[in-house]
Amino acid sequence: MNRAWAPLEFGRLSDPVARRAVQSRRLHGEADRALAALITQVGRLEHPADLFDACLDRYSSRFGAGGDYYTPRPMARLMAGLAAPQPGESVLDPVCGSGRLLIAADEWARGNEHGPGVLTVHGRDIRPEARRAAAMNLTLGGLHFDLGGEAVDSLHAGPTGLSPDIVLANPPLNVKDWGYQELSRDPRWSFGPPPKGNANFAWLQHAVHELTAQGRAVVLLPDSATRGLNTAESYIRRRLVECDLLAGVVALPSRLFPHTRTGTTLWLLARDKSSSPHWGRNSRVGEVLLADARRLGGTLTDLAAGSHHADEIIDRICQVFANWRGTSSAREGGTGQVDWCRSVNHDDIARRGYDLGPGGYLQTALTSIEDAVSAAEHRHPKDALYEHFEHALRMSEQLRDVLGTEPAKWW
Repeated sequence: MNRAWAPLEFGRLSDPVARRAVQSRRLHGEADRALAALITQVGRLEHPADLFDACLDRYSSRFGAGGDYYTPRPMARLMAGLAAPQPGESVLDPVCGSGRLLIAADEWARGNEHGPGVLTVHGRDIRPEARRAAAMNLTLGGLHFDLGGEAVDSLHAGPTGLSPDIVLANPPLNVKDWGYQELSRDPRWSFGPPPKGNANFAWLQHAVHELTAQGRAVVLLPDSATRGLNTAESYIRRRLVECDLLAGVVALPSRLFPHTRTGTTLWLLARDKSSSPHWGRNSRVGEVLLADARRLGGTLTDLAAGSHHADEIIDRICQVFANWRGTSSAREGGTGQVDWCRSVNHDDIARRGYDLGPGGYLQTALTSIEDAVSAAEHRHPKDALYEHFEHALRMSEQLRDVLGTEPAKWW
């Protein structure tokens, strides 16, 4: 408890009893006494990390529909597995929330051979309450961490200068008012300025800009980012491919998060895809691995809540990427044995107009009636409707940008 709050300027009294009293009084100014009592009880537990994690899940379940949620544990594990951190590397999460991505990265790096704290972890977040949750979570996980001097908006604060080996980020999706005017000439936009009304590619380029020369990043974006018609987004996608920064895209099913009904994608980026200890034995210069995890079955929706089968699916996805890269966890067999992913070259992507949606590149199409029915069973009827609504809204916004007109109300 004391180690968690100390970096965030909670009491520095030498006497533990007095310090806890000061902390409780300060907490009372920001939350209720029940929260202070809960934290005190958690601090007395022998293994409090699981209980605190459960509290975070309950919080996300209650407030997630409004966009206030923490990354689900299974999703954090999947993102960490795609980045495949190694002991001794540094990891940054510019929107760290409760710190789950940082904990998942450390757990992945140490495997069964090391104790906690094999990575150097850094987190930043705009919400003071999220930083406090992260401090508690990371402390309970036994990690040494840096959460910065204060709560910050990473996009507006600019690069940290940390040059991490890995960036993991689950940023807010499709944010319209992200500071386009103030940041339009920011040097981070080396692949093109992000569109005025959407921060998705601002977050992506921020992650890339932070990386060291051989760094890797995994960023969660909406499915629409892979194929949106916005000119600025299309140009950025093209430049990411041409500059060989894009290493992989994983399409995920819809309804994985409480704040959005649409599908999401994980983008794996790498500064250097040549054979190296950081990347792996297999050089993948000029190649991109595209995976459609929706073909693994409807049970992938368990990624939001966690299940034994979800762990198996996560392992399958991460193993395919490990084999493709030739990392230390690679096993016999490569990506050719599965029909839900494909390694493509830049020419393949260029012929498809730099559309990065994995589904369009897979050779095994759903051609039979039985397959089509099976796919429909895994897809909620409302999902397609919501995706059509969002597509219509995006098209309307793009037309308004071209015509310079004010948005018309449809209700």
